[in-house]
Amino acid sequence: MRTTEVVLVEPGTVRPEVPIPLAPLGGPARLLRRLAVGPGRSSFQRARNVTLGWLVAAVLAVIVDRLVVAHVLAMWAAVALVVYAVARVVALVVVERRQCAFEWRWLDDQSRLLRRHPFEVVAVRVRVTSAGTGPAVRTLDLTDAADVGWLLDRQTDPGVDVSSQARIEFGYWAVNGSGRSSDSVRRGLWDLQVHPVDAPVTRARIRFPQARYVTVADSGGAGGQWPGRAAHWSLVGPVRLTTARAA
Repeated sequence: MRTTEVVLVEPGTVRPEVPIPLAPLGGPARLLRRLAVGPGRSSFQRARNVTLGWLVAAVLAVIVDRLVVAHVLAMWAAVALVVYAVARVVALVVVERRQCAFEWRWLDDQSRLLRRHPFEVVAVRVRVTSAGTGPAVRTLDLTDAADVGWLLDRQTDPGVDVSSQARIEFGYWAVNGSGRSSDSVRRGLWDLQVHPVDAPVTRARIRFPQARYVTVADSGGAGGQWPGRAAHWSLVGPVRLTTARAA
């Protein structure tokens, strides 16, 4: 198959893993997030642990005030700790709910972009087993009319093994514009939706009409991040191939 330069229609916008941004908040909501989570992108699990620590400190302050010190300053210190701890709990609940709702909307938007995004096909290798012959692998050039015709014939040939598969390699831009990279998927021949076009095709394209982004946990322990801090694509379902017109 001819090797072509990997060029995407929207460089850098669609890739295997993308960070999930924080929900855009303003005014009081932003102050609540800063109170609950702190500056930057601290995890919600860490925010819970810190909040729990403040609750424990508030309880201890009340115990010290009642049983040990019994002084007005100790009482006000205990009250201040209790108020701050409760405020952190309320803020954390509000911020987590806002972030969760935003995350689902953001994932849906990114999934729609992923499903309509065409990737350049780098290589197609088909493993077939016909009646009376052994397994074989054929490399296809989907810009070549003869190869496209061969593929369409295999899809309609009743003698082709139903387990026949194609391995499709496609290109995308790596994270942070660090260069081009590639990924691959395997599909049965009957999961390839071939759409030939009459215009000259210099690069075959692949789309994933049922793909979507799903959340994945950061490293650092189970449940360390919620809502999800990153989303990874799940390239499920049939694929759509834009190819040259068959001979």
